[in-house]
Amino acid sequence: MKILLAIALCFSLSGCLIIAGPMNVSAAATMGPSSTMAVRSTNSFTTRLNGFRAENGIAAVRQSTVLTRAAQAHAEDMNRRNYFSHRSNGGPNGTGLIARARSAGCNVRSVSENIARGQKDEIAVLTSWKNSPGHRRNMLGRGMTEYGLGRSGDVWVMMFSNGC
Repeated sequence: MKILLAIALCFSLSGCLIIAGPMNVSAAATMGPSSTMAVRSTNSFTTRLNGFRAENGIAAVRQSTVLTRAAQAHAEDMNRRNYFSHRSNGGPNGTGLIARARSAGCNVRSVSENIARGQKDEIAVLTSWKNSPGHRRNMLGRGMTEYGLGRSGDVWVMMFSNGC
């Protein structure tokens, strides 16, 4: 049982990185009712994230309203439907990371996503992600210029992109 729990924990702490080819998006789809709850992370979160990046010789990222909307929608979907995954089968904003970003209006070429569950605040989730190799790699992505952070209950989603 302990082995299964350890495997599940490792999987839940893994980050996801996807590089997509260019795609023409004629019009961004609406995010649906869940997007109305999108919140901006605090200045202290952005400062901590960019401080971590600077400590590692990586340029700062800025918070993107579009990526925040996509991250928030995914956090709400996972919380509402009680699952925890980078894939959202039957999700209202697309099954995968690229589809969710594009649904929010981001014509991404490169995007990554960190998810977490159980942390009570921004400091705790940032610390968890720093200590996880996959999440750490995403947070230190050299080509990433923007990020979005979403939270619903104790479910967290952070997306990075090289520009929307």
